[in-house]
Amino acid sequence: MQKPLDSRKPSPRPIEQKPKGLEQSWFADFLLLGVFLGVIFLGLATYWFGQDREVSVLEGRQLAQQPEASVSAVRDGSYMEEFESYTSDQVFQRDRWMGLQAGFQKNVFQQKINNGVLALDNGVLIGPDEPVRGFDNMKRLFPEFGAAMQEQDVPVYFASAPSKPVHAAQNEMIPDYVISGDLDSRGNLHDAVEGADFELIDLGETLFEQPMEDIYFYNDHHWNVQGAFLGYQQIIERLQQDYEDVPKLEASDMETFKIDQPYYGSYAREISLPYVEKLDYLEWMEPKDGFTTEVCRNGDDCGHSVIAREEAEETNRFADFYKVFMKDNYAQLRIEQKDPVNDLHVLVLKDSYANPVLGFLGESFGTVSAIDVRYAEGKVDITDYVEENDVDLVLFMHNDRISGMSGDYEDSF
Repeated sequence: MQKPLDSRKPSPRPIEQKPKGLEQSWFADFLLLGVFLGVIFLGLATYWFGQDREVSVLEGRQLAQQPEASVSAVRDGSYMEEFESYTSDQVFQRDRWMGLQAGFQKNVFQQKINNGVLALDNGVLIGPDEPVRGFDNMKRLFPEFGAAMQEQDVPVYFASAPSKPVHAAQNEMIPDYVISGDLDSRGNLHDAVEGADFELIDLGETLFEQPMEDIYFYNDHHWNVQGAFLGYQQIIERLQQDYEDVPKLEASDMETFKIDQPYYGSYAREISLPYVEKLDYLEWMEPKDGFTTEVCRNGDDCGHSVIAREEAEETNRFADFYKVFMKDNYAQLRIEQKDPVNDLHVLVLKDSYANPVLGFLGESFGTVSAIDVRYAEGKVDITDYVEENDVDLVLFMHNDRISGMSGDYEDSF
């Protein structure tokens, strides 16, 4: 008779089959561990023995440097924050890793946006943004400045160039899934301008009709010299209604020069090079008989040209060739004709968008002064400057992305 099974007695444990390849898993684990430790040791070696970079030419900015340790900095946490920025900026082969990441996003995930920069189907790079409604400060500042100019009997004009995102939005080139409030921002700026009774010169009336790639760089946020020249001509055509003796340069008067090395502008550096599908080559225009002006930078640094030809000789791959126009941004510039065609003095309130236009304006006015409030740092009172320098008219020269300059203008009005 068969005995019943004792449920309390454990059943024999079945023999387990070793999964196929398990006997080789130690090799894979060892390989992964070796790679992991190699990355750590490489990072440590780079940290201890590598040379920190001060500037990223690719990104066009200063890189974080190793912070100094102190008891107070450790206690308040600032040391660790600065050290984190330092290690991020000084990572080994950082530029190469950034390019690999961007290439993976573009070619594998088919992403059109990287670091806030959008690649359009025509190869143009733009930086769309949400609508800016923060022009309230300018809505207060501009009328105050306008009233001060009325007391001096000095008219104020505002030349408003469309930014690249605005041009793209106006021509319905931005995909529906991308948030872009740039047209709204431009409208808010124009409300502030017209509320101050400035004479608005809307350069979009000319530029919106032009193909985007003809008037802007593919890979930079600025307009190119062709767009700037069209903007200059519209400005002069409007000013000639009030000042008949202001001459205007024509395209037939000009000669175009070109830098043979590709120009990688601000958007190219922000989005990374894998997104750059079409190359830019910076051009500038000069009158066929040459410019008739001399430039003074920040007061007494005189004898310069409106075209900095030495910048065209740069060989660095990421050279900022836009510096060909006026060499750089300065708190103050003064452009005077050697043999004045008139005795008019125009004051241009500007940012870098105006730089290629200044040379053209210098051929139309006996004297052109320019103030960039970002660099003036409140050291120049514009109202006093107009009175002390016998300014005949004031011309703001900006695109529609200047909401961040309201504090600078408040310091200078």
